[in-house]
Amino acid sequence: MHILYVIEKMSGVGGMERIFADKINWLARQEDIKVTLLLVWKDQQRPVFNLDSRVHIEHIDAQMVKGGLTYPIVVWRYNQLVKRLKPDVTVLSWVIGAMLATFGKHVGKTIFELHHSAATMKHAWLLRTLQRRTDVVVTLTPEDAQFFTQAQQVEVIPNFTTIGSNKQPDYDTKRCVALGRLVPAKDYPRMVRLWKEAVKEHQDWQLDIYGDGPESEHVRQCIEEAQMNDKILLHGNTNDVTKAYSEASIYMMTSHTEGFPMVLLEAMTIGLPVVAFDCPYGPRNIIQNGVNGLLIALNEDKAYVSALTLLMDNAERRRLMGEKAREMAQRFSCETIMQRWMDLFNTLVNDK
Repeated sequence: MHILYVIEKMSGVGGMERIFADKINWLARQEDIKVTLLLVWKDQQRPVFNLDSRVHIEHIDAQMVKGGLTYPIVVWRYNQLVKRLKPDVTVLSWVIGAMLATFGKHVGKTIFELHHSAATMKHAWLLRTLQRRTDVVVTLTPEDAQFFTQAQQVEVIPNFTTIGSNKQPDYDTKRCVALGRLVPAKDYPRMVRLWKEAVKEHQDWQLDIYGDGPESEHVRQCIEEAQMNDKILLHGNTNDVTKAYSEASIYMMTSHTEGFPMVLLEAMTIGLPVVAFDCPYGPRNIIQNGVNGLLIALNEDKAYVSALTLLMDNAERRRLMGEKAREMAQRFSCETIMQRWMDLFNTLVNDK
């Protein structure tokens, strides 16, 4: 079986790039499966996450310019490559994947894999159009699956994590942690404001933020303006996320939109209780409120601070929720989720 993954680029440090690398590497290790990765944008940077040597890489090398003037070239080059490669299954994702799913000439079966909330994704008209051009749409959550009412087939397959669970937090540690790209959807300025309220009565606590992105300088300014330089530390990207998680006793998320947040799954695999807003749509599919974490209505900042300080006040509560978080995360093991993907691939190929 030949599986083609079409991805914009792999040089980003994000959950989407990480999960794609993990999936592609897992597939490349299977007998009788050939995996080709087609990278769309011209990018001088190497993939951040290691790829198995058995993964074959192709390039479209489209220039990233405003106005979408390169899109016709992308479609033409995609058509030529697919005609040459003749994959059994092509997996497309994100905006470029939606465009190719809509306008491309496909060989074999096609899957569109949604990694962000359909409710907040730009170019929603593409999502509606591609339903009639792809064989299967795969979403991360049941809520997003409801968007694709005209699709031939919709499957809900969540992400998994390959992070090890051999480390465990010290629940007496007075540290919170947050990981992820510094982008508007994650709302780190709001996190700064909430943390400032939480530490008024918890001066011995610290928040560690790991990640980088277009909002880095803005977040840094927010920290300085809030006079939180000694209470919030920006660490930038890290190559050891397990260490970052295990050095804290609470995970903090303030996103106003998510797909299926890998960072929550990773944090809970380590054993961290989490506090997050009930944003569209991922957290509600991972967090069982009051059991393995705390889920707060999206616009309730005071309730968020109260929930956060509830955990900060009680190490035993952190431990109990953390243990439940670790138990929940076992449902999203690599082998369990990838077997669902293999079942889908086999069904599609056998239906030719």
